[in-house]
Amino acid sequence: MLSELMERFEFRPIINAVGYATRVSGSCPHPEIIAAIGEASARFWEVDDLLTAASTLIRESTGAEAGIVTSGASAALTLAAAACLAGNDPNIMDRLPDTTGCSRDEIIYPISGPYDYDHPIRLAGAKLVTVDYRADDALARIEQAITPRTAAIGYVWLTLREMPNIGALVNLAHRHGLPVIVDAACALPPAENLTSIIGRGADFVAYSGGKHLGGPQASGILCGREELIRSAWVQMVDMDVRAGTWSLQRWVDDGWISRSPRHGIGRTMKVSKESIVGLMAALVRFAKRDHAAEYATWKAKVDEIEAGVRDLKPLRVTARSTALNGQQIPLLQIETGELPVGLRARDLVLALRQWRRKIILAEDEQSPDRAFLYAQCLQAGDVEEIIAAIRHIAHEHQERTTR
Repeated sequence: MLSELMERFEFRPIINAVGYATRVSGSCPHPEIIAAIGEASARFWEVDDLLTAASTLIRESTGAEAGIVTSGASAALTLAAAACLAGNDPNIMDRLPDTTGCSRDEIIYPISGPYDYDHPIRLAGAKLVTVDYRADDALARIEQAITPRTAAIGYVWLTLREMPNIGALVNLAHRHGLPVIVDAACALPPAENLTSIIGRGADFVAYSGGKHLGGPQASGILCGREELIRSAWVQMVDMDVRAGTWSLQRWVDDGWISRSPRHGIGRTMKVSKESIVGLMAALVRFAKRDHAAEYATWKAKVDEIEAGVRDLKPLRVTARSTALNGQQIPLLQIETGELPVGLRARDLVLALRQWRRKIILAEDEQSPDRAFLYAQCLQAGDVEEIIAAIRHIAHEHQERTTR
């Protein structure tokens, strides 16, 4: 069937030299995970039963009190924000993103930078109060921004050099009785970040399921304090239920919530049975993976490509053992070579997109003279084709410029 669709609609697989980015379809789940997804898709399940099982596994995997599978890290952030706004009040849940009745409707968040993922927080109805987290006195600025209307403090994990330190931010927030939401979509590797962020006291942590975890692309994890996870949970699932027969009636019975809410703000972010089971399978497998061996494989591919193109005068290439943010992700840095034969990195990016099998590099958003090649998602035969493509494009460029 796939071959038929590819032929009819003329779409083809690409060579993904970007990594786990959504625009190049994230990761390719392991066959064991695909098999679990296939088995799950052929049966019917009560979704709350699946989420209950997933919560247990997420607790074991992350050290959090509870967790849910979401339709991506972005959805996890929206649900986290909604939980901080609504708590266990079904009336507020029914109204969001209208925050009428919320005594606290502000969330402190980093100012927009190279990764602008504040939209999911605003989607819940929260009003953002932005602070420069990169400032030397960021913690003082964050504390100054706290008011009686503050519902939570957000944090975006971007580099190994945390700005500010998550543990210090958590201590500050908890002194004021506020939860901390950590966007950890890109925090893996290192593998220990799956447990260390919760271990330092974060109340909510959002992970991508379709990146380094290796789960379904449109999946994510939201883990954290049980009472907050409950709020996120009931604002996501199908709430076409009746009093007394609700699958989560135990939460009414134990006094946590007064009634089942209606369809919540997360209804448009509902998670499928395939995503829940696939993410669970990915978590089980993640604990067994040899992360050091994976890194060695990536580095060997980067080194092979660097050796295959280093002699090209139109380009300047540098094999790096870590990413620019300090993560243990090897990459090839590609820069414009010296004039007059220099080939602009952005022109190389465009030319590779026109190759017989489209090759996509990661671009430097600030400079047209630098691009990056990541090896995590390269498959059999990709290294040789990348070398051949870059050499062909560089030679053609050199011939044009030296005529």
